[in-house]
Amino acid sequence: MSSNFKLSNTVIKENIKLIQAYMHEINVDVFFMTSFDQYLNEYVPMENCHRYYFTGFSGSTAEVIIPREGKVKLYVDGRYHEQADLECDLDQIEVVKTGMDKGNIKVLKDDLVAGKYKKVGFEANRTPAAFYEYLVENFDFMALNNDELTSVVNFEKMPPLGKVNHLPRELRGSDTNEKLSKIIANKNEAYFITTTDSLAWLANCRGYHLPYLSSFLGKGLATFDKLYVFLDKGVEFECHDPTIEFINCDNSDLKPLVTKILANYEINKMMIDKRMLNAQAYLILENIMGAEKLFNKQGGLTEYHSIKEEGEIKVIKDSFQKADQAIFNTIKWVKNQRKEGNEVSELDLYNQTTVMYKEQGAIDQSFGTIAGVDANGSIIHYSDPKPNVMIKDNSMILLDSGGYFASGFATDTTRTFIGGAIEASEEHKEIYTLVLKSILQLQNAVFKAGTKSNGLDAICRQPLFQVGYDYAHGTGHGVGIHVHEGGVSISSGRAEEFKPGQVVSMEPGIYIPGFGGVRLENIALVKKHAKFEGFLQFENLVYIGFEPLLINKLMLSIQENVWLEEYEAECSKRGTSFR
Repeated sequence: MSSNFKLSNTVIKENIKLIQAYMHEINVDVFFMTSFDQYLNEYVPMENCHRYYFTGFSGSTAEVIIPREGKVKLYVDGRYHEQADLECDLDQIEVVKTGMDKGNIKVLKDDLVAGKYKKVGFEANRTPAAFYEYLVENFDFMALNNDELTSVVNFEKMPPLGKVNHLPRELRGSDTNEKLSKIIANKNEAYFITTTDSLAWLANCRGYHLPYLSSFLGKGLATFDKLYVFLDKGVEFECHDPTIEFINCDNSDLKPLVTKILANYEINKMMIDKRMLNAQAYLILENIMGAEKLFNKQGGLTEYHSIKEEGEIKVIKDSFQKADQAIFNTIKWVKNQRKEGNEVSELDLYNQTTVMYKEQGAIDQSFGTIAGVDANGSIIHYSDPKPNVMIKDNSMILLDSGGYFASGFATDTTRTFIGGAIEASEEHKEIYTLVLKSILQLQNAVFKAGTKSNGLDAICRQPLFQVGYDYAHGTGHGVGIHVHEGGVSISSGRAEEFKPGQVVSMEPGIYIPGFGGVRLENIALVKKHAKFEGFLQFENLVYIGFEPLLINKLMLSIQENVWLEEYEAECSKRGTSFR
């Protein structure tokens, strides 16, 4: 995750000393630390990501354990193996590289047991309730509930939060009262919501409170007839929906406010998602209601907002059309600059991408643009574009970007291209065409309803497997208000079923350290097959032509060539083909 906020290895080393000294004071053997803020968001500014202060790792996702003595352990999945090695001081940090078969948390739990730690410390407002329960069952623990670490390490203060605004009807789906009638079965049930995209969906509001997120920072209590939204003191809001009541408060107010609201209802079942509710909020609810009335609903409201309504699909398509043009214009700009003999750096490309999105009306990016030139393209989530890495005519460039437009739904697309109008090397062509074969197979797949995500993952990887390549990340993720939305995925380690109305990415890749990387990413809508009862297919939402200079058509089958021509024909109609 790109950020202007940087800490030197010297500062990080001192921070490690400070927290380890504090652990001696409070008699904690090891400290567990997430990448989250109190809302358990994925994209947290580095200034507010406590993990960064002790590792220097800038990726969006990782977990950390800090022993009272010795090296800090940083747990990263395949997207970040190379990046973590490059960013961290390996004399202070041990990078633990996890795989798709056994993720960060599973490996970390094994290490906690193997380390024979007796007492584990953690920040309750940044730790999921699910992990808190694991610690309670297996260790003595100390929960820090009042931001105690701020007295130990000099964390940066975050700027004031912006205004929360209600979306007009033409930019969203159903009203909040209609959504409440779908998600709450009877008057005795309620939802407590801390997942920010779920709350934004239910309230039909956007706030852009964090970089790369159109949602807003708040908590929600949903009953059968009302949505109560708790915002920090001083946060302004504008909403005229009588079903929604906004309340400004701080964390100490939460317990009395929720208690007062619940007194008007006879709630015997409060639904929560323990993976997306922090431990501090969980303990407050447990104290108010009793553990027996808290019902863990894994995924929370995601099953509802992952299936898009017709109105939502319309504005999502409009957003992708604007994003397509922004990406196409960016790539054309690079090629024209090189044609005119002008120098273009990695950082220039990163910045120009933002300019092109703004020209199309983007409010913000939906994640930090990945602009990797030549060898840096192999760093899967490369987040440090450099002013001294220059694009040459024969450079292979990986550009992964996305934006938010008026509706606040995210876009996400990746293209790999050649810097100038020059014949690419055979190795460049080979890996690009293999990835092209993979995405063509996937986006044109026809599959039965009930097909699992791991089945489509295998279809996509097959062209790569046949020549010994693979990639260390999932093939696809859901896309919605946040660029990574639950409810649907394409991954060897997942078994979710696809449902019409879901929006999912497809992004195979090949990454060769020291040489470069190729990733091609389209986003598609899952829909019922036009002819075959009981079958599903994808409808592309992205139409940006592929790089003709990198395609070896002899490597494509007859059917793949047909699919490519059909796709490029549609891109030509839209003015976004490079042919």
